[in-house]
Amino acid sequence: MGHFYLGHNAKGVGFLVGIVGLQFFGIDLDLSVIGLAIGVPMELGGGGLWLYSIVDAYRTAKSMEGPAPGPNPNYR
Repeated sequence: MGHFYLGHNAKGVGFLVGIVGLQFFGIDLDLSVIGLAIGVPMELGGGGLWLYSIVDAYRTAKSMEGPAPGPNPNYR
């Protein structure tokens, strides 16, 4: 939701579609032969993307802030 708050709606929709898709297909693959052969819960991909989206929203917000107010140390 942070991307929507920052005004990056396309990025937010992309993350939502990716997370929901990975969760849906992950549960579906866990119930199949592929999930049994791999032995790793496939829905971890959706959880990993969700955590990455939080970090990305934080980094995007920080980059949108600009330089800190005060004297510029690079000014001569």
